[in-house]
Amino acid sequence: MCGCSAPFAELFTKEGYKIAACRECSLVQLEPTPSAEALEALYSEHYFNAAEAESGYTDYASQETEYLATFAEDVRAIQQHVPTGRVLDVGCGYGYFLKAAEKAGFEPYGIDLSDAAVEQANARFRGRVFSGTLDNSGLPADLKFDVVFASHVIEHITEPVEFIRQAAARLRPGGLLVLVTPNIESVLARVSKARWVSFKIPEHVAYYSPKTIRALILRGGNFDVLGVSPAYQHYRLPFVATKLRQLAKPLDRLVPELENTRWLRDRIIRVTSGSLRVVARKGGG
Repeated sequence: MCGCSAPFAELFTKEGYKIAACRECSLVQLEPTPSAEALEALYSEHYFNAAEAESGYTDYASQETEYLATFAEDVRAIQQHVPTGRVLDVGCGYGYFLKAAEKAGFEPYGIDLSDAAVEQANARFRGRVFSGTLDNSGLPADLKFDVVFASHVIEHITEPVEFIRQAAARLRPGGLLVLVTPNIESVLARVSKARWVSFKIPEHVAYYSPKTIRALILRGGNFDVLGVSPAYQHYRLPFVATKLRQLAKPLDRLVPELENTRWLRDRIIRVTSGSLRVVARKGGG
């Protein structure tokens, strides 16, 4: 984030990478930084249906109901500052946030690195979803937005300051930048330590705290950070129980799998995965 070349402070090693903190800006990140080729290879057509893989999603398509509930919370947080307008979802996946935003009265657009995801989202939002990145997609260059939203994206980015600058360039004066990302200082992260669910190696290259996410946004553009708050997610009970059992190993065998009973297996609950949401307003409006 800051470009400091001094040696990092190593926290621990996981899957061949050091998890280390910059002594200058405190950002926690992977060392060494994975190559661009290694990262691009992660976002194949199987990224959203990765089953038991460490990277990607187990079965993204089957969790639409849960993601719609999660993104509805993000939309409500946005509407506290911008009631309606044009919104760009960076890393839009299958378009679940776009659907939640449209339901609330926004005009949604999306971009994603995954061609398979773009194809799925375009089936819902024809002509509004583009393949690529903020600086390299078919999105019209003169199209400006009232909101740029990126959920669980910034932790994948190896040049985060440039990402913030590109997002700022897409915003109208007074527009909102909204990021959701794992919080390295959350209670769940502190308790889980190396087993934290958000240590997805090498997919997640950086791990932010309220302090470092604020610093990033201020480095990247003329923004006023309006707030940093916990971000919650909605999951079916068996999914949550599986993650908790992974943390509890080897004692997990002592806990009966009651969540798979007929009465509980379809129940959706609101939980924290140790993430934060930051909302910032672009200057000039």
